[in-house]
Amino acid sequence: MDYKQLCQKYNFEMPSYAEDYFESFMAEYSRSVPVLSAETAAYVADSTSLPEDGKQTLIHCAEVINANDDAHLCASFLAYITVYKRVPWVNYIYQDDLFTVEGLKPEQVGWVLVATQLANTLINKKPPKELNEENIGSFRGYSKSCLNNKGYWGILEWHWNMLCAGGCMFMFGVLKFVPGEFTGDYPVITDGSRYVSLIGGEYFIGKEGELVDCEEKSVGKTSFYEDDEKYIGNVVSPKGKVDLIPTEFPKSVWKDYLRGGTHTIEIHIPSKIQYVPETIKDAYKQAVEFFKDFYPQHKPKAIAGFSWIFSPQLEKVLPETSNILAVNRSMHLLPSTGHFGADCRFIREGSSLQKRMAEECEKGTEFHYAVMYTAIDEIDTFGKPVE
Repeated sequence: MDYKQLCQKYNFEMPSYAEDYFESFMAEYSRSVPVLSAETAAYVADSTSLPEDGKQTLIHCAEVINANDDAHLCASFLAYITVYKRVPWVNYIYQDDLFTVEGLKPEQVGWVLVATQLANTLINKKPPKELNEENIGSFRGYSKSCLNNKGYWGILEWHWNMLCAGGCMFMFGVLKFVPGEFTGDYPVITDGSRYVSLIGGEYFIGKEGELVDCEEKSVGKTSFYEDDEKYIGNVVSPKGKVDLIPTEFPKSVWKDYLRGGTHTIEIHIPSKIQYVPETIKDAYKQAVEFFKDFYPQHKPKAIAGFSWIFSPQLEKVLPETSNILAVNRSMHLLPSTGHFGADCRFIREGSSLQKRMAEECEKGTEFHYAVMYTAIDEIDTFGKPVE
C-alpha cells in the first residue's frame, strides 16, 4: 500500500507532515507487532484504575484493530508519527472520526491510540509518579466521560487531549505543559535583544488592527516578503494589533527566532487557577527545567499557547487592574481570524465578564482567539509589560 492508498482509508485529509514519514515507517512496519497488545492494554487499564468492564473493552478494542489489516496499518502509522517519532509534538490531527474499523466506534479507535501513547510514557519514559497523575487522571476521566455520554467505553475530546492522555503533558504550578511546535503564519525575528512578530501571509486587517475573515470588514491587507537580505511584513504589536503599513527589516541585523515547526513548550490553562504573573512565571520555570531533562532532544525557543483568554479584545471589557490583562501584557499576542462570542464555553455563564462581552458584541465587536508566546530568555522578566 502506498501513501495515497493509505490516506483513502481516512475520512479526512492527512496533515502535511505525515507523508514525510511514510517511507521510513514502511521500512520498519511489521504486521506481527500489535498497535496495542492485550497485555499492554491491561497494563494501561490497571494503571489508570479502569473498572473491569472498561479494562476488558480496551483489550477488545485493541484486539479488533490488531486483527484488521487496514486498521492495523493506519493505527500503526499514526502511532509511529505521534508516539514514537513525536513529530510534530503538537498533534494536528483534529478529528474524532479518525478512520473506521468494523465493530468499533470512532471514539474507541482514538482510545486505543491514546492508550498506546500512555503506555509508551509509563513503560519507556517513566516520569515521576506525582507528575504522571495528570496523564493517568486524564485517561480515566475521558474514558468514563465517553461511557457516561455515549453509553460505551472510548475516549472523548481525544483530538486535542491525545498527547495529554498519551502521557507527555504535565502540570507544574497552575499550568499544564506539553512539548510542542510553533504554529501559524507568524515569523518572529530578533536582533538579539528584541522580538518582532510579523504576519507571514495575506490576511485582512480590521479597523482596530485585528485580523478579520473577509474584505468587507477590513481596512487593509497584510503582505509578507523575504529574500537573502531583508524581511518585509506587517508588524504585530505585543498586544496583538497589526500595523497597516509593512516594515522592512535587514537580515544583517534581524534573524529568525520562531517559525512554523520551531520547538516550543505549549501551555493549557485549567479553570479556577490563580492566573497572575507570579504564578505563571513560576510554572514556566519548572516546566522548562523538567523538559530539559525529560525530553533532551526537544530544544524549545518559547512557551506558546492558543486560547480565548489571550484575546486582544479583552482590553475592552476588563479593568486595568485585571489579572488576565497583567498576564497577557507580559506575553506577545498574535491575532487570529477565529472569533467567539459571550457564549464561549470556557467563559462562566452568567459571569460579569460574559455580560460585558455580550454588551460589547452588540456594539459590533468580535472577540478573537489568539496565539501567545514568551521567549525562553524572557521568562526571568515575566511580569513586566512587553514593549
